[in-house]
Amino acid sequence: MKLKKTLALILAASVTLALASCGSNTSSGGSSSSGSGGSGGNAADGWPSKTINIYMTHAAGGDTDYMGRQLAIQLEEELGVSVVVTNVDGSNGATCMQQYKDGDTDGYTFIATNTAAMLGNYATGMVDFTYDAFEPVAIYGIQSGENIVVPADSPYNTLDDLIKASQENPGQIKFGISTGGGVYIMASIMTNVGGAEFNIIDAGDGATRLTAMLGGEIDATSLPYSTAADYIENGQLKSLCTVLSEPPTLLPDQLSASDTIPELVMDTEYVVLAPKDPPAEIVEAMNAAILEATSTDEWKQVVNDYCFQDPYVLNIEDTLVELEKQNELFESFMPYL
Repeated sequence: MKLKKTLALILAASVTLALASCGSNTSSGGSSSSGSGGSGGNAADGWPSKTINIYMTHAAGGDTDYMGRQLAIQLEEELGVSVVVTNVDGSNGATCMQQYKDGDTDGYTFIATNTAAMLGNYATGMVDFTYDAFEPVAIYGIQSGENIVVPADSPYNTLDDLIKASQENPGQIKFGISTGGGVYIMASIMTNVGGAEFNIIDAGDGATRLTAMLGGEIDATSLPYSTAADYIENGQLKSLCTVLSEPPTLLPDQLSASDTIPELVMDTEYVVLAPKDPPAEIVEAMNAAILEATSTDEWKQVVNDYCFQDPYVLNIEDTLVELEKQNELFESFMPYL
């Protein structure tokens, strides 16, 4: 509970400051031409006729940003218009989602995020809304999996080793988290269910936590396997386990965190949303474009290389079913926070 109270204070300050400074957003992609307002009438007729904007909840360089940009490249080819990705990061995605939750419903404004941020921010009290405050468009992938990692020369080889060492040396093992979201939830479950006694350190997003780990500032953290893979392969880090419900199809030998703590299971999925109540025809058209754009051999190679598994893209109906399932999972974490 102490951890959650501290989180709430940090979150309140960080969201306020981030929203006040939203003019510092960075963007990249196709042409910067833009316009306001929808197409009028039956909105799907003639859509798209101008630049599509995708607002990215996380900083450039992370896995959510990478997958969103790869999707934008494929959508440009599919739709024949520029698809511009703009980073509006801060507070584990809460800044962007607060800013664009009530954004333009003209069919040219979308948000790209991941389920651990979107649903985790609600579970931890960071925001007071969940996925149904938006119009879900498509789930278009599963993360390579948060992996609990330590330096390669660490004496810990399993999650059980790490937790037992923290119990033997309370407060000595520094575990890096990001404020709110999936990694914070994981640390809370390890503490309140698994009995870990870590020194919890707010070490920022995945890229910052990686730097902190390599610099010896923290002793353990959780990173998407895609972020840590090169450092695992070159002998700087080692993975103790994945929190995926099943190991990635191309990494079948990974140990599972749930073997040590059954509650420690989290499938992070990439999702595209629209502000609430856009024209239904455009949501359907965008979903169809995503399904088509991700059916290529090029997309499959991106997913194989980065997510270490096969493509996973859902239509609107299945996206809604999966988001509700994930929302129930994250709500089940709330007693541990």
